[in-house]
Amino acid sequence: MLKMRWMQSEFKLLAAMLAFFACSFPARAQQGAPPSEAKQAVDPWAPVKLLAGSWEGAIDGKLGRGKGVRRYEFILNGRYLLSRHISVRLPQEKSPQGDQHEELGVFSFDSQRKMLVYREFMNEGVVVRSPCKVEGMQVVCTSEAVESGSGIRARLTLQIQDRYRFTEKYEIAWPGQEELELYFTNHWTRAPLPKDWD
Repeated sequence: MLKMRWMQSEFKLLAAMLAFFACSFPARAQQGAPPSEAKQAVDPWAPVKLLAGSWEGAIDGKLGRGKGVRRYEFILNGRYLLSRHISVRLPQEKSPQGDQHEELGVFSFDSQRKMLVYREFMNEGVVVRSPCKVEGMQVVCTSEAVESGSGIRARLTLQIQDRYRFTEKYEIAWPGQEELELYFTNHWTRAPLPKDWD
């Protein structure tokens, strides 16, 4: 009988200790976690992952209105996000001859600077390299180097609304121009849209 009481008291003590450690360890682990680990938990690819797939766009800018198609896909073991773009403007007041624009774009992650970098390769022969700042569902890429476009500065802003829609804004400052000015705005919708989407 005495042995049974002793064992019961031991079990109660053990249960109390386990309850104490279960409550205290998570709190201590959170307090002791280095800030760098918390930062690493943020996925820099999070917003642009939603772009993967095919899109149809309405183009509106300084050269007039048009339509475009674009496709994003991850390549090379998911390390890069590649985009292929074609847009067409029929002859109109702002663009009497019409216009066809083609480009390739590549998002990559710079592990040294801890940021996304976007590179554009345009059919006009211009190449733009832009580090990107990500805030929520907005991605802002500001040029740091331009090939075959001496003196040009550019800024691309992607505002991702959801996995079915995003808006693209492109601003340019020509040589000798201090302020960036809006060059075009594109509104993209996923193609094809799901049947239950409106």
